[in-house]
Amino acid sequence: MIQGNLKWSKSEKEAARFLFDLARQRDYGRLMERVKEFPLEEYDDLWRLREFLNMQAKAFDQKYDYRYSRLPRLLAEYAGEGLLQREELERLGEEKKAYIAEIMDLGNQFKKHGEEI
Repeated sequence: MIQGNLKWSKSEKEAARFLFDLARQRDYGRLMERVKEFPLEEYDDLWRLREFLNMQAKAFDQKYDYRYSRLPRLLAEYAGEGLLQREELERLGEEKKAYIAEIMDLGNQFKKHGEEI
């Protein structure tokens, strides 16, 4: 059952921070690959690239908002995007892993029905 106020041990906090940073690093890598493929043939392309990067910066600011109250949902989201592997979540305690797995399963159920949560 999905629950809210989880208590984070020191080791879980360290593991969560590691996973959060790992996902962000991988996501930045994806972004860098997209930027490398960005067409820069005309002067206006520079401004389109700037606009694209500004939008990405805003999206990253929202996506990588490190708060313990949001971490399970974020880690589930990162795993769903392929930024984290389920095996990497093993660093967390059983309660957190179960909670994240439940969020992921719920998200998968919505995706089967064509909805996003």
